[in-house]
Amino acid sequence: YIAIDKGCALLKHIVRQGHWPAWEPTTRIIVDSYHYINHRVSDYLCQTWCNPAPLNGDAPNLVVVANDKQGNPYYKRAFNTQACEQLNTWIRGFQTVLNQMTVSNFDFTMHMLLFLHTEHVIAKQEEKQRKLAAGIEVIDESEDEDESEDEED
Repeated sequence: YIAIDKGCALLKHIVRQGHWPAWEPTTRIIVDSYHYINHRVSDYLCQTWCNPAPLNGDAPNLVVVANDKQGNPYYKRAFNTQACEQLNTWIRGFQTVLNQMTVSNFDFTMHMLLFLHTEHVIAKQEEKQRKLAAGIEVIDESEDEDESEDEED
């Protein structure tokens, strides 16, 4: 799987260049969930070939079965396709400072920012697992974060 914001445009390009037959057996290009929501009605190629969570069974690794509050099963995306967008948005908050740094200071600071961000994400995941193990209801924040991204399409 290749998850990319403009995956439908990339797929169109690959097909137009005649390269799709070489890619098709091993590759599926999907778009991030926000892009898909904006294109699923108006773009047949995106709707048909780039769905990040198809329910027709043609990409079972992209969906998982979850249970709602009443215990009823439903399908949901297995991956947060907005993770890069969310990370880039977070890093943008440091852009003014980063732009003023030397290359070596920039590299060190980015390394530390990514390390701290990773620690934060892991801590959130561990807290979620503790709550689930204790029977405490957990709201899936990744769903909310996906919907709160600014529209870029």
